[in-house]
Amino acid sequence: MSMIGLNIGAQQVQKQSLVITPQLQHAISILQMNNVELEKHLEELSESNPFLEVKGVNAEAKKKVEIDYRPPASAGSAISGSFLDKLLGEKPLTLVEHVNNQLGLQVLNPRQDKIAQRLLMDLTAAGYLQTDIPEIQKQLGVSDFHINEVLALLQTFEPTGIFAQSLSECLKLQAKEQNELSEVMEVVLDNLDLLAKGEFKNLCAKGKCSSEEIKQTAIQIRRYNPKPGTLFIHDPIENQREPDLIVIRDGTEIEISLNRASLPSVKVNLEYAAALKKISRPEASSIEFIKNSVATGHWLTRAIAQRNQTLQSVATFILRHQFAFFDNGVEGIRPLQLRMVAEALGIHESTVSRSTASVLIQTPRGTLPLKMFFSSSLQASESEEGVSAQSIRRKIKDIISVESPLKPISDAKISALLFKDGFKVARRTVAKYRELENIRSTSQRKREHKLKQLVES
Repeated sequence: MSMIGLNIGAQQVQKQSLVITPQLQHAISILQMNNVELEKHLEELSESNPFLEVKGVNAEAKKKVEIDYRPPASAGSAISGSFLDKLLGEKPLTLVEHVNNQLGLQVLNPRQDKIAQRLLMDLTAAGYLQTDIPEIQKQLGVSDFHINEVLALLQTFEPTGIFAQSLSECLKLQAKEQNELSEVMEVVLDNLDLLAKGEFKNLCAKGKCSSEEIKQTAIQIRRYNPKPGTLFIHDPIENQREPDLIVIRDGTEIEISLNRASLPSVKVNLEYAAALKKISRPEASSIEFIKNSVATGHWLTRAIAQRNQTLQSVATFILRHQFAFFDNGVEGIRPLQLRMVAEALGIHESTVSRSTASVLIQTPRGTLPLKMFFSSSLQASESEEGVSAQSIRRKIKDIISVESPLKPISDAKISALLFKDGFKVARRTVAKYRELENIRSTSQRKREHKLKQLVES
């Protein structure tokens, strides 16, 4: 019988790993800020770093800070606790995120997707849609029919009442959802001004009903929420603020520049730092604080310069790829994924994602979110241009329509059949599209067929 020897001892092993330092976290967060967010952040940092001079911050509104040469107890990362909480902690769901989560469950063609993103820009904190439909038609190059089609879909989202364009429409959506939209209810909601004035007789005449019915209807209306959006934190895709980028077209060429009017800048006041060091018999802690603050300032200027360069490079590639948009609107937008941009520029996909997250770009067709120029259509293996999810949805319906009732085709099998046709669609995606078509699962379809046979026999 052989013996197995066990040698216990220390061994050295080399391996590579990425350490997310506070400074790297800070750089990542700066990359995903728009100009307004960047200015606010720089203002916060300048309050604890006396050597930072921020251009773009209102000096009168800026809080004056008494300089303490001793480093604060929480010094280290140069990021405020609230900022770290925002970066790393669990943040509450915003109204925009809530709507986007629901949009992710819909199967939209590229035109519908872009219209939905544009309408989302004009969603108010209360959940109302304050927009100019003709202006959106001009921006996107679509008809009012297409806009109203998408708007009708958005008005089915939770909480009920969002994307309404008036109080009356908001309450009607809620009444309809509660199956309470009677003829009397509709008359009252169409004449809320009369209800507010207490003119019940006038309402009775319009609704051909009794004053008691009007009173009961008013009681029902009070149960509705006139501001459904306030259930969530409001983090709007602000269409009112200054754009971060500006694109100018000259024939077949475009030039993208940073919007200097809204772009903050920062520099380190080295003269001030040198003057403080000359103070007689300075404390060691004071010297260390000055040294760290100046180093942080230099790093910050480099991080912002890198952020600006990355943003400009990414936007230039995207808009050149989507040049047809300038002539044809959203109909001219070609499929474009983060991966394509990342590979072309030699950067990581996450860098592309972060740098386009909340950026607005001013185009000849209006100011729009930069991320609107991405299109995540499903890809066919033989075609980089891809196919729309709508066509995949039709193929799934066709496959199920010819299945044997006693042997329904599973989602996994459908996925395999689609793959043979050159379409890479995961099983869970098949399940999602099947449910959107109101087609039941394999076991449910089989059970329904057996019940049908029993009833008919």
